[in-house]
Amino acid sequence: MNNQHSCSRRKYSALTNAGFTLIEILISFSIITMITGILYGTFRSTIKTAEVIEAETDSYRIARIVFYQLTKDLSMLTQFVPVAGSASSSSLSTPFGALQLLGENKTRFIDGANYPNDTLSFLSLSAPPVLQGFSVADQAEITYSLSEVFLLRNTKFRDKPVPVKNEVGEFVLGLNLRYYENTKKAWIDEWDSRVTAGMPLAVEVTLILKGDTPLNAKTFKTTVGIPLAGSL
Repeated sequence: MNNQHSCSRRKYSALTNAGFTLIEILISFSIITMITGILYGTFRSTIKTAEVIEAETDSYRIARIVFYQLTKDLSMLTQFVPVAGSASSSSLSTPFGALQLLGENKTRFIDGANYPNDTLSFLSLSAPPVLQGFSVADQAEITYSLSEVFLLRNTKFRDKPVPVKNEVGEFVLGLNLRYYENTKKAWIDEWDSRVTAGMPLAVEVTLILKGDTPLNAKTFKTTVGIPLAGSL
């Protein structure tokens, strides 16, 4: 009888040693939970960092595209070419109206804050001139303006009744333009070729792009020289 009881205790002891106690299971579960939490936190941090980097990259991409397009258009800014029977080139009277370069200083209110909402209109060549010169049809009236969070480029061709509208930038909160006046040797906020003779030597472009919060809006700035101003 004692031998049977002793044998039963040895079997129970062997089974107990082969398994896990409740305390061991709870400790293991706690360790696994802690490791999972650390891994999840690291994963979330990596994802957030990637999103921030991607947003920064997008902002620089948008600013680069806008500055490139503006620089290209302003570099081909031109005086109007009078057509047969039109006024002389000194009158600023063009087939598009009395326009050569017009920059208006405006503001707008978004999410509790004021942002610059400037517009810019000018005559430019729709394509780089060839060695033989360019025709009257190569001219276009180009206007930059903001609509909601998009920067729009509106192109009106001389021989086409319907203008072409393109979005050259998104997430744009503000556009501020200044013009360097050679006589005053100073930057001014507005320009009207019908009032101010000649062209500005340069245009300063400030672009305000939307960030993850209103306080984190990103500002980019560049200065575009006007080749035509130096030739007048």
